Amino acid sequence: MKNLPYILTVVILMITGCQPKTLNEKLAIALIIEKNHYPTIVDHDVFCNDPAHAYTIFKSGLIEKGLVKVLESKKLGDTASFVSFTSAAKPYLLPTPKAHRIYKIKRVKVADEEFGAITAIRIMSSGNKAVVAYNTILKKNVFAAAVKNGLRDTLNYEVYFIRNDDGWKIMDKKSEIEFLSF
Repeated sequence: MKNLPYILTVVILMITGCQPKTLNEKLAIALIIEKNHYPTIVDHDVFCNDPAHAYTIFKSGLIEKGLVKVLESKKLGDTASFVSFTSAAKPYLLPTPKAHRIYKIKRVKVADEEFGAITAIRIMSSGNKAVVAYNTILKKNVFAAAVKNGLRDTLNYEVYFIRNDDGWKIMDKKSEIEFLSF
């Protein structure tokens, strides 16, 4: 047990010391997945008391699938929501913060975002900075129809990497100018 700190230090030095000098696709994928925790859940807020959201849900076809119920009209003073979810929708419902529940907002899962592929790796002339472009794939479910403007099938991102003594790291970029001056 007394040697455990020394062993851990040696293992950490071996891992960080073995990172390549140039950023390759395999390392970039591993760091991106570790940082962003792919696959992730894509959610959408449904405002159950909003007639506009009720209309979008009404047009989406979710009523025919037995996932939601929509009131077409409400009497003055009626406290029932325009949109209510059936028991068949439970696998798609996500925990809703208490502040949202007061306003009758429900969070629903509309897709799973999975890592797709790296589209480009641009290493700066200094050799210690890189810009990696990649895309993700959205695996939509039936509630994707509830999103008013729809969801794209793929999303594109850019990530900024910087190499220091510990190896390549993803930089939390504020601006491109800040990245170039870093």
